[in-house]
Amino acid sequence: MDFKTLSRVLWRHRGQICWGYFPRLAYLAVLAGFNSYTALLEKATNGAKIAAAEPVTPPIIILGYWRSGTTHLHNLMNCDPAFTSPTAYQVMFPHHFVYSQPWGAKIFDTLAPPKRPMDNVAFHGTAPHEEEIALAGLTGVSPYLRVLFPAPADDPCAALDPAHLPAKASAAWQDAFRLFMKKLTFSKGKRIVLKSPPHLGRIPVLLKLFPGAKFIHIVRNPYEVYLSFWKVWRVGHEPSHLQKPDFDYIDELILSWYEELFALFERDRGLIPAGDLHELRFEDLVASPQTCLADIYQGLNLPGFDRFWPEVSAYLRSIADYQKSRYRLTEEVRAKVNQRWGFFFQRYGYPLLPPLRPGDSILLT
Repeated sequence: MDFKTLSRVLWRHRGQICWGYFPRLAYLAVLAGFNSYTALLEKATNGAKIAAAEPVTPPIIILGYWRSGTTHLHNLMNCDPAFTSPTAYQVMFPHHFVYSQPWGAKIFDTLAPPKRPMDNVAFHGTAPHEEEIALAGLTGVSPYLRVLFPAPADDPCAALDPAHLPAKASAAWQDAFRLFMKKLTFSKGKRIVLKSPPHLGRIPVLLKLFPGAKFIHIVRNPYEVYLSFWKVWRVGHEPSHLQKPDFDYIDELILSWYEELFALFERDRGLIPAGDLHELRFEDLVASPQTCLADIYQGLNLPGFDRFWPEVSAYLRSIADYQKSRYRLTEEVRAKVNQRWGFFFQRYGYPLLPPLRPGDSILLT
């Protein structure tokens, strides 16, 4: 965030920062000052050109709950030379990446870990990344504020449903999204592939912002989603907390966000014009990537699959040694997921597992 946004977020959560995390807050404050200053340089050097940039084609938007395979699909779609995606550097520094990325991305790669801590996926400044981080940094409006403050609190700016956002915050978020897309267009000049899990509940707003957008919805076995998302909170999000996490609260977030986002998606999916939405399962994408990607291109009437597939083949060979995380499914988790997310199993054809014997568990691979 820049200094103005960080100040606004801290004011909303005043008194809720733990003393032990003040070094993190000091780091954020220093970085906010750098972002504010460098943003002024970008505006002075590139502001008029950015304002004049218009996306060349409506974006392709990947939908899916956290840990449903959205990152893998995002990486695959980014192999098409006709497409581009926000990069890790661009979403981490949305205030000034147009100005700073020629030198900033190199510094970023020197300081950043080579792999994501929760799944060992390669991580570097030019890797495709989700724009939700950029929007949170630009506005302070995002469910991701729960990562900074992982304990119960009333913050309407962290709402999943855009209809529950304060009107001023919603308008600022939409303006920031348009600006971010202009920056990406000015920087790259290609059709943009977006990916952020909260978009699953934002169909009306996305259609308003980007008429003609194409949507790809990917789903995954709910047991794996639950266990994988818990690992993200424990390993991936922990360095970002500004207060001690309430793990019961986090568990309820994981469960309730799933319910709310899919309720919003099922309510609004009919707004997407015929031929602009394609759905697939992560398991099928892993087992038969060529077939699944060909179906996406055909279903969404995207050109250039013959040009695209050789690039994907090369990328898949480069990650052939990647080992997915394995998870132990206990009876406690099975029962909880069956009870809260049972609707999803029937909707997308995943089998509900029967009760396990006491002490037993199932290894999910």
